[in-house]
Amino acid sequence: MSPINLVVQKAICRGYLTAEAEQTLCEYFNSNCNLQDITALTMLQRTLISGQVKRLSNDDQIALTNRQALHPYI
Repeated sequence: MSPINLVVQKAICRGYLTAEAEQTLCEYFNSNCNLQDITALTMLQRTLISGQVKRLSNDDQIALTNRQALHPYI
């Protein structure tokens, strides 16, 4: 599985896309991208549009990290 597919699958499983993951996707996309990667990115776009996956701002990500540190099983 390509790095793009891994990032997309992680976002879909977690239900959110971090700013860091979004930056990573941009870097992978600009360096080397194939048809499977385009398909994965299209799937991610559809889940974002439908609301299944949320985009997290840096502030949201910090809050989530802090909450997970206090309650690791949530």
